[in-house]
Amino acid sequence: MSGRAETVRVRKAWLVLIRGYEFGQIVYAPTAGKARYQRLLNIDSDRATFADLSAQRAKHKDIVLPVADQAVAALDSEQKSALTHTLENGRFYTSTDDRTMCSLAQARLVRNTDRGWGKGEAYFVLTDSGRTAAMSLMPLYPEYPEYRA
Repeated sequence: MSGRAETVRVRKAWLVLIRGYEFGQIVYAPTAGKARYQRLLNIDSDRATFADLSAQRAKHKDIVLPVADQAVAALDSEQKSALTHTLENGRFYTSTDDRTMCSLAQARLVRNTDRGWGKGEAYFVLTDSGRTAAMSLMPLYPEYPEYRA
């Protein structure tokens, strides 16, 4: 370890190939073995075995996620949930006086679009800092909860 605080997390990409096939598939996993196993679980054919699979690092396909800072860590579970919902759906629709969304707007993590279907309702969208905050809350490997880093 360098002694410096890490500012990003890297979701590793692997190109998993099946013997006898020309093309592979990108799989995100912490290790080559886990990438191979994940691919094996999703193969339609029962003729392929674990030994038929090989995994090569595909660094150009890695996904870089930010590390949660102190401000993000201080958010309550409802605020974190609202941020991730907004990231996954591109917007959050609720009343304009929703306590959670108003607190996130005050923290400049979301903004009110002032557009909605009904009076007193609006879509909230992420700001740039809100997108970074929401990305920092995403698990590095959703399939492998033991890899929380």
